[in-house]
Amino acid sequence: MPVPATHVVSRYANELSPAEQRAYYEEEGYLVFPQLLDSAELGNLRTALADVLHDADGLTETNDRFSITRTDDGGFSVRRIFDPIARHAAFRDLVLNPKILDVVENLIGPNIQLHHTKLNLKPSSSREARFEWHQDYPFFPHTNFDLLAVMIYLDDATEENGCLTIIPGSHKWGPHNHLFAKDGAFSSQLEDKSVLDDPACWLKVPVPAGGMELHHCNLLHSSTANRGIRPRSAMVIQYRAADNVALGGNMSNAGFGLQVRGVNPYTVRMIGGSFKLPGKIDDPLQRDG
Repeated sequence: MPVPATHVVSRYANELSPAEQRAYYEEEGYLVFPQLLDSAELGNLRTALADVLHDADGLTETNDRFSITRTDDGGFSVRRIFDPIARHAAFRDLVLNPKILDVVENLIGPNIQLHHTKLNLKPSSSREARFEWHQDYPFFPHTNFDLLAVMIYLDDATEENGCLTIIPGSHKWGPHNHLFAKDGAFSSQLEDKSVLDDPACWLKVPVPAGGMELHHCNLLHSSTANRGIRPRSAMVIQYRAADNVALGGNMSNAGFGLQVRGVNPYTVRMIGGSFKLPGKIDDPLQRDG
């Protein structure tokens, strides 16, 4: 397995031309914009989040709108909002934000569709509450790799509160088989962890509130628990090229297949190869959990 070069700091995408952004994404597999949204846009999203979370007051179990986790004091907290675009107009508007779509178009072309959205919250925890190392592609494989995740940060993401950790360049290794757990990417993990053997290749990616990180569907990434006292909330928007057709995974998410820019070409672009489809629960610890 090839090993990418050691990375110390990332180049911020706002310092690059569109052509340089595209070249950097193709080589490294990610881009970071420290400031994308203005204060009014960020405030609007924070207000929307508070409105949606009000509907979760008193919940002690996960349902079709919220994923619930235990807190250190024995209470309960929301760790994910499913389909936020179905919960508030501000989140629906965000997926159509031209500042986001201009960047995405530069990377995967002018015809863009939505795959799904989620809003991850990371409450403070002294327990090992983390997202295991994984790629996105194995959870919803498509006919090609023009599929990327955009993360819009509503809070500062820092090393203390569990910012994203990535392996730059790992998207070029292609998709890896994963062991799938009942709770999805919370506990699902790589089948072969030897690709993680060199921590010198790992890069922490802190992003200020209002900033954006985006990454390729095959980029290896994870995050640790929030060891601080500040929250870390981020909206995740998964976009795909319109000629990139889903082969597996959840296809009933709100907005699935929504044409957010350009047109539907009614053609499909396919790459060769075979790959394990999601659906089978592999992890015995999760099967009985």
